[in-house]
Amino acid sequence: MALPTAFELSDIDAILKDHYAGPVRDQLNNEMMIFDLFNRRKMTWTGRRVIMPIRVDRNNSGGFRTENADLPEPDQNDYKDLVIKAKYLYGRMALTGPAIAQAKASQGAFLNGLESELKGAMETVKNTADAVAFTGGGCVGFVHDRNVAAATDHEFSGNLEALPVNGAPFVNCKLIRLDTYAVFATTQVKQAASAGKVEFAVAQTFAAIAANAAVAVVVQDDPAAARTVNTAAGIYTNLAGGEYDTPLNHFGVDRSDLTGTATSLQSTVRAVAANGARTALITPKTMQWILDEISTASGEMPDCMIAHYIFRQEYMGLLVQSAVAAGTGAAAYQKDVDSGDAGFRSGFTFNGIPLKVSRHCGKGLLIFLRAESWIVTEVEAPELANLDGNVLSRVTNRDSYEAYVRYYYNLVCHNPNRNGILVGISYAGI
Repeated sequence: MALPTAFELSDIDAILKDHYAGPVRDQLNNEMMIFDLFNRRKMTWTGRRVIMPIRVDRNNSGGFRTENADLPEPDQNDYKDLVIKAKYLYGRMALTGPAIAQAKASQGAFLNGLESELKGAMETVKNTADAVAFTGGGCVGFVHDRNVAAATDHEFSGNLEALPVNGAPFVNCKLIRLDTYAVFATTQVKQAASAGKVEFAVAQTFAAIAANAAVAVVVQDDPAAARTVNTAAGIYTNLAGGEYDTPLNHFGVDRSDLTGTATSLQSTVRAVAANGARTALITPKTMQWILDEISTASGEMPDCMIAHYIFRQEYMGLLVQSAVAAGTGAAAYQKDVDSGDAGFRSGFTFNGIPLKVSRHCGKGLLIFLRAESWIVTEVEAPELANLDGNVLSRVTNRDSYEAYVRYYYNLVCHNPNRNGILVGISYAGI
């Protein structure tokens, strides 16, 4: 068993001064937007699992009849059980005995230094949860160009950094076509030499896939060679491709056209352009189109959009372009544009739907969410482990003490059809 990396005297030296200058000033980005966006709910678990019943089809017995004729045949709603397994996330810290003793000699140093380290362990858990909220479970993004000729390199929207850059590719990769939710191919994948593209070991052609359709890229390992099945499910996995071993399943329920009985669990994942080519700039019409597609599938309208920070640059360009086209100039920033609400009087919005940004969100895509359709199912909220009453525990055979943070949970979308993703959007650098 590997020993923990202890917090030593050289590490704490910066706060061991003759005149201690107060708490440590944090210089790190500790964004936890996704972590706080969805409802967090303590569930009743049986071992590692919790069962969530959902309705996937309605009673279809409605029908007209003539006077005194037989009533329609009875029918009933169709229900499925989502089987949700808890995933276990940890953060860990350690301090050496000499560091503790030396810190105690400086008034306030030990308490503030310990507090800073414990807070850091908590923050790493929350930041990891925020990052995994997109790619957790193995789906790292989407291929969207519908090449007529076979090719190994393809346009990609998502978390490209989750794939190897040089050398050997990920051996285990499955491609899921999102017009039918079927396995399109099993291959190997890595980042391509061309910016914004992935490279498959075998040439692929997506010409037969429906117009505007996208293909989910699902991998078995993360860049550190850890199994993605051990992570909590992310947004992409919930909406597009499931875990690598069962990519057509949504928490145990097959949602594919060919073999599934719950196609209502499919989401709307579409490319901006019909041929899948990366588009220079999305338009209000394009954004309204995918909103209408989601509403047609579910009867509900998303209430939140999420994108990478870099998308905000493109969206600002859209606002300026709309303002100039309308002949209203800068004044359009403060009022509706083209009879919609593509403005930012109280933040970036589109038709009243707010745009949130996250550095963990993939580039080249825009996510549309119905927040109430998501639940963070918790066994244990993120907290310091202290079942024995002690936060700090001695490290065996070492003059040091350690503490760790634990979080037992999973992220579940119980109505995927109320959500969608628009892919193939251009961004700076490609």
